[in-house]
Amino acid sequence: MDSKNKVILLEFNELCPPLLEKFMAQGELPNFSKLYANAAVHTTDANCDVEYLEPWIQWVTLHTGLPFEQHKVFRLGQAQNLNHESIWDVLSAHGKASWLCGSMNTKWQPGDNNITALPDPWSIDVEASPGELQEFYRFVRANVQEHTNDNFTLSIGDYMSFLVFMLRHGLSFSSIKRITSAVWKQAIKSDDRWKKATLLDWLQFDVFRHVYKRKQPAFATYFSNSTAHFQHKFWRYMEPERFPMKSSEEDIQRYGDAILYAYKNHDALIGKVFDMADDDTTIILSSALSQQPYTAKDEDGGRRFYRPHDMNKLPEWFGLTGVEKVGPVMSHQFHLLCDSPEAAQSNFERLKQFTFQDSPLFSLRLEGKDVFGGCTVSHEVDMNTPLTIDGKQVTFGELFYLADNIKSGMHHPHGVFWAYRPKRANTIASTPIPLESTMGMILNEFGISR
Repeated sequence: MDSKNKVILLEFNELCPPLLEKFMAQGELPNFSKLYANAAVHTTDANCDVEYLEPWIQWVTLHTGLPFEQHKVFRLGQAQNLNHESIWDVLSAHGKASWLCGSMNTKWQPGDNNITALPDPWSIDVEASPGELQEFYRFVRANVQEHTNDNFTLSIGDYMSFLVFMLRHGLSFSSIKRITSAVWKQAIKSDDRWKKATLLDWLQFDVFRHVYKRKQPAFATYFSNSTAHFQHKFWRYMEPERFPMKSSEEDIQRYGDAILYAYKNHDALIGKVFDMADDDTTIILSSALSQQPYTAKDEDGGRRFYRPHDMNKLPEWFGLTGVEKVGPVMSHQFHLLCDSPEAAQSNFERLKQFTFQDSPLFSLRLEGKDVFGGCTVSHEVDMNTPLTIDGKQVTFGELFYLADNIKSGMHHPHGVFWAYRPKRANTIASTPIPLESTMGMILNEFGISR
């Protein structure tokens, strides 16, 4: 085992092999092309039922080398129930340090001094390690989980605390310029305010680079969801000919290059990683899965998502009891943490009673003390449509709002896995490999057999 070897794992969620190939051929992605030219190139295959084709499941598969049937982590925030070793646990047993920067649905052993970890922004009841990183996690989590809610605000004190944290943890001049530009565009209601979704990438990268330089870990991960987010929202404007429901020319002009913008943003990040890496560092690019156009609901007006205006008021609105915390998940989903299995069962049964236009209002899943749910309404509705709760009539729009654009992208089982070293010959595997095999490939970079 070579003690000098290091690995930086870039976890760019849901990048698509065909889009990478297309954009590289167009000369739009010079750093991806450089990475590709000296990499062992693989396409991964999640090889699972569509129910399990979710990033919060498949990243656990990559990290543990186990399919869902063995690791059993089905929901965001459930990695704490994991009973298997992840890459960083194996490395720690060999005396090697890891730095996990925003990786999705991770678990690490409390008190393991070999592991520095920043939780993903969709986690609930997880503490960053060390505690000094908690301020970043807390601030980003609040913004990510409420990014579609125009009524969501943080206090001046929250912003000042975050600014102080960033100034102490690597805030770069380039990030300041990006933030200033985004704030200005927000103020003038610019047509490209949607680009602000990439700001987190750069703020998190500043923290990633700062901790990496300080800790010098053998293994480091950096997670980004921005391209996945753009693909879900904007694919129909990039390839309008593939969608039965036609988009306006104005929207095609405004958003047609949004996905390319996201890939170019990641390309710039890769350039910064090249600056960090030495000759003993393997840079691995992985996406766990990818996306493809989603057209299934176009004939009915498109798939839409409706989300509560205030997740924390769900217990009050619907008469729930014994709820300790409400956690937003992705898009329209929520997570009720109850004080007992009995309370969870009671709340589950109560929420099942509510209907809208003669159909269940919520999709629900009961798991111990937890209730996972989401609004089932997926078509365009009049927000003034009445909704009855315990004999009291309110409008649908009083409780819910339309979150984000019409769904445009859906998950695909194939993903990217490129392992780069400066002098490595380019090899391209002819057939996809199982996603669970990649854990062993990562450990092999350290000379550790698995």
